[in-house]
Amino acid sequence: MIPRVLSSSGREISVPGDKSLSHRSVLFSVLSKGTSRVSGFLEAEDPLNTMKAFSHLGLKIEKLSPGSYLFTSPGKSSLHSPKEELDFGNAGTGIRLSAGLLAGLSGINARLTGDHSLQKRPMSRIIKPLSAMGASIHGKEDKAPLEIQGKKLSPFVYKSPIASAQVKSCLMLAAMASETSLEYEEEILSRDHTENMFRFLGNKLQYSSPTHFKMEPPYIFEAGDFKVPGDISSAAFFLVLGVLLKEGSVLVKNVGLNPSRVGILKALEAMGAKILIHNERVECGEPVGDLEAVSSNLYFSDIPEEWIPSLIDEIPILTIAGLFAKGGFAIRHAEELRAKESDRITAMVENLRNLGILVHEYKDGYEIPEQNSSANSSELQAWLSGKGAKISTKMDHRIAMSFLVLRAVSGLDLTPDETSWIETSFPGFESLLKGFLS
Repeated sequence: MIPRVLSSSGREISVPGDKSLSHRSVLFSVLSKGTSRVSGFLEAEDPLNTMKAFSHLGLKIEKLSPGSYLFTSPGKSSLHSPKEELDFGNAGTGIRLSAGLLAGLSGINARLTGDHSLQKRPMSRIIKPLSAMGASIHGKEDKAPLEIQGKKLSPFVYKSPIASAQVKSCLMLAAMASETSLEYEEEILSRDHTENMFRFLGNKLQYSSPTHFKMEPPYIFEAGDFKVPGDISSAAFFLVLGVLLKEGSVLVKNVGLNPSRVGILKALEAMGAKILIHNERVECGEPVGDLEAVSSNLYFSDIPEEWIPSLIDEIPILTIAGLFAKGGFAIRHAEELRAKESDRITAMVENLRNLGILVHEYKDGYEIPEQNSSANSSELQAWLSGKGAKISTKMDHRIAMSFLVLRAVSGLDLTPDETSWIETSFPGFESLLKGFLS
């Protein structure tokens, strides 16, 4: 088994603001005429790129203090076409949600692009339903750059073939921007931050089931006060670190606990992790609390298919926890991982195999037998004795952070090829992690 070498006497930390909510705070502020105040905004590359993109359409931005901003919008009917292309960097959420909003704004012409990684990611999942609504959106081979000519869209009924908050939010924002109705259904509930923020502003959704709703105009868009809690996807790295401590615990304060995002907590607890929730409360329609992860002994547990949408981004770091589980680890029904910042199935499998760890790869996931019975355990011990290994991060922040946590808790000599990607979601991560080693 991989040893645990790190202990903590009970450290308290805070993580950056929720990335999903930071993106949405910009988009809802754009739709709302007047000045919105946002606190806890994640000052990382992805949401900052979304903020900058809409400054080219008329959104005025005033920074009050770190993470605190005033966003002043002329209202959706007074926005103007940008004079330059909108660069979303590495932000899949930013470009897909913004595409929906812009597609529904009559008279707005825009070109949306991003970095090399973003330009390889599939956009057909939003292009097809938006086109069915009457949108004018085009991309070569259904990839970015995307050319959009905003127009009045038609009422739309859609059953999504995938559980994707990005697809759902894209279509919701298109309907909002165009003041048209949308009926949406998905088989498994995906993240519902857009629905919560929509309701927070005073709007209603008509539900026939938890995964089937209808929204109808007129919509209410009034400048509001948005409080962004800490991102549970960022907290996950330190929750796993806390669980994998040789002894002690880690308290992560002010974390968003949206039910559609807590799959990581369910999975860790199913594996035997002790995670305590303190100071539960509700802010801006979102549940929030402080999470304490206590050193625990882990064991194999099946991860149900219905949990996957609520922990899809946390699977790389959950896999690191799985390396320490008695009986091994397996993740299936997660083919969506192949369409993230990298093909995360391939990225995890290749890096783990490079460490001498036996991994069985599948189309929709992978399986890792218990490490002390691995056919490659002798190779693993070579790494443990200091041979070291290069980690190929694939331009993916979550791959980089996951293996940095493995290095911290195990003492393995791991060297990521590049860690600049971490700035897209968690500025200061490496410094915070180093604090546990001092």
